[in-house]
Amino acid sequence: MQSYTGLRKNKLNAFVEIILFIISLIFLYPVYYMIEASVKPAKDFYTPLQLPTSIIWDNYTAVFNKVNVWNGFMNSLLICAGTLAIVVAFCSMGGYVISRLNHRFFKLIFFIFLSGMIIPLQTSMIPLFKLALLFDLMNTRTLMVLIYTAGTIPLATMLYVGYTKNIPIELEDAAFIDGSSRTRMFWRIIFPLLLPATGTLVVISLFGFWNDFITPLIFMQDQNKMTLIMQIYRFKGAHSVEYGPIFALCALATVPLVIIFVFIQKYLIKGITAGAIKG
Repeated sequence: MQSYTGLRKNKLNAFVEIILFIISLIFLYPVYYMIEASVKPAKDFYTPLQLPTSIIWDNYTAVFNKVNVWNGFMNSLLICAGTLAIVVAFCSMGGYVISRLNHRFFKLIFFIFLSGMIIPLQTSMIPLFKLALLFDLMNTRTLMVLIYTAGTIPLATMLYVGYTKNIPIELEDAAFIDGSSRTRMFWRIIFPLLLPATGTLVVISLFGFWNDFITPLIFMQDQNKMTLIMQIYRFKGAHSVEYGPIFALCALATVPLVIIFVFIQKYLIKGITAGAIKG
């Protein structure tokens, strides 16, 4: 009976693994198509399911000849790094205060933060555009950082509040007994335990910032300050679209995300281990 049950369980596991493998192939196909299309000749674009008749690197050459890839990369990196630094620093502290101080005022603040998640960024474009003109912030990285920061605060606060509640308060009491100040206690003890929430926030937010097209299109008209993904516009003419260079640029823009995710994943696993330790 036990052998029959074990055999049935193995068959079920094999079936689940096959289904998951098929689903993974479905999700990986767009990545494969992007890389394949970046090395396709122009005549093969209208047969998407057919393998390229030849592999060419002219699309990548066109990208580097027509686009300042390094400048776009640095603009995207500065905007993403600035936004994440502000959001992580302030929302981690705010989430800690809201989770630890059980007061109606802080519950109201938390509700106000969460209410920002139901407001789509696109509905705020006209007011933001007018404010940008009023404060002379158009075509500046500062404006992009402020917009992304405002849009990320609700999610970041929710993540930090939820995760901080799982950290035992005895760790703080022990730090206070040892003479630690609240600020030092937070950065030396609490914040390292928040690394899983920070990793989740960085992954979700970074992908959104890096791949955002509509916001830089509206607020960044200066070609020297365009983000990397915005350079796609360089390959769209009045009567034609250069699909090959567009796919090549998308493939190049994906590489930093993959590299960053590999490093974040490593620290995320360490953070999960640290966060699992209960005092």
